[in-house]
Amino acid sequence: MKTTLQILAVMVSLGTFAPHIRCDHWTIRGWDFPRLQLFVAAVATLAVLLAMGVDGGWWDSAVMCLLAVAAIHGAVWMWPYTRLAAHQALPANGESALKVVVANVLMSNRRSDLLLDEIRRCDPDLFVAVETDQWWCDEISTLSDIYPHAVELPQDDTYGMVIRSRLPLVETQVETLVKPEIKSVHTGVRMPNGRTLRMHAVHPKPPFPDEAEDSTGRDAELLIVGRRVAEHDGPTIVLGDLNDVAWSRTTKLFQRVSGLLDPRIGRGFFSTFHAKHRWMRWPLDHVFFSRHFRLREMKRLGPIGSDHFPILADFSFEPENGDDQDPPVMDAGDEHAAERKIENARDR
Repeated sequence: MKTTLQILAVMVSLGTFAPHIRCDHWTIRGWDFPRLQLFVAAVATLAVLLAMGVDGGWWDSAVMCLLAVAAIHGAVWMWPYTRLAAHQALPANGESALKVVVANVLMSNRRSDLLLDEIRRCDPDLFVAVETDQWWCDEISTLSDIYPHAVELPQDDTYGMVIRSRLPLVETQVETLVKPEIKSVHTGVRMPNGRTLRMHAVHPKPPFPDEAEDSTGRDAELLIVGRRVAEHDGPTIVLGDLNDVAWSRTTKLFQRVSGLLDPRIGRGFFSTFHAKHRWMRWPLDHVFFSRHFRLREMKRLGPIGSDHFPILADFSFEPENGDDQDPPVMDAGDEHAAERKIENARDR
């Protein structure tokens, strides 16, 4: 029994530190996702081993130390996404200026009624749905009386996208930033106050064997968007199923390059995947925004028959208070790291 626990302890520790290896292969990058689960496993295993007692041998002591370091490392890594940490995106003072919903519908899912009911109940200004084939486009179009402005990109490979908005969409561009089958939408959204924000909706491939052997394409797509955001000094949001977690090295680099705020920091995990496995969930669906906005509300919505939960974010528009918020800042090595990622993806 103790030997089995010690083997588990070594595996948990290796999984905890694996994401620090500078390698894009899925066997390494996949460990970015279950950091919370690894932390819980490290604490639980350490507690059981301590209860069983230390026999004084070097191996026993080494395993205990390794597991304790892994648990502390996990706690430090997860701390920003608890309610004990300070908010990165400050609470709103004003009224709602923009409410958005992001939903990965799961292409094979045919419970469109659940999504449509949730949209009607939440009443967002716009929503983004991904994994949309033609059937899903047709189902979502039944909301066209409420959301007349649309971008529809049906695909049968789980990389379709639909945007529906009650607010006008202007200067809309559909692009393939890295892979030809992966499209992203870049558009202006005319807010009720007359100002136009820039919105980037993305859904890159995850680093898993049945999708992509490595994270290079996903990382490059996020960083290309991050660079565009940095070049635009107006109000901006980036949203979608990023197929990456909030705490990964890539997402943190994307934030520093773009200068956008993460509303999860100081509020919680808001894990959206996997909807059907309570103990194996992590945050894949995101909304990042510029300091022109403050957060009124963020919440995970109810099940829609998909393997993802939708997520909602509601913002006030307070550019006069923008300097009160502190987005992450790019350092000297970040530009080089981003350029290297993008060039590696383009060389393929």
